[in-house]
Amino acid sequence: MSDTPRTDAAAIRCACSTYVVPSGFARELERENAALRKDKERMDWIARNRSISATERPWSVTPESLRESIDAAMKEVQP
Repeated sequence: MSDTPRTDAAAIRCACSTYVVPSGFARELERENAALRKDKERMDWIARNRSISATERPWSVTPESLRESIDAAMKEVQP
């Protein structure tokens, strides 16, 4: 199974048995990737610049634990 299903679906087979992806599709993926990288940058910033809690102790936050906490909270609010 491929780990690039959207690209595989958009790929066009050429006469020379190679595959090409339309430039519009590649641009769409690049814009999406840039937005996701910006979100990652925000998450990493939060993890690096964690606040002081009410007890004046720093949070024990890493980028991974922050993502896990968000994932768990998202599951809780699902109808």
